[in-house]
Amino acid sequence: MKALEVKLLVLTTCLQCKALKDLLTEYKVDFESTDVDLLFKDEREQIFAEMKDYNEKKDFPVTYIGKEIIVGYQKSLILDTLGLS
Repeated sequence: MKALEVKLLVLTTCLQCKALKDLLTEYKVDFESTDVDLLFKDEREQIFAEMKDYNEKKDFPVTYIGKEIIVGYQKSLILDTLGLS
């Protein structure tokens, strides 16, 4: 089975974001992470516009696993989606 692509949208000041990255590292999951608060304003606005339909409140972290989108640090759901529970 091919590994699912995992991408994260995080904030550098977010404790839940750090916990998510630590969790994925602990389970040896390869992931790509974007620190949204370090992006230029126009790049941030583009990301917010793209996630408007599923994350109107702009909650973090946002986890993309394959075609699934998980908003917030939902450990059990993330591990289930990755097939690691």
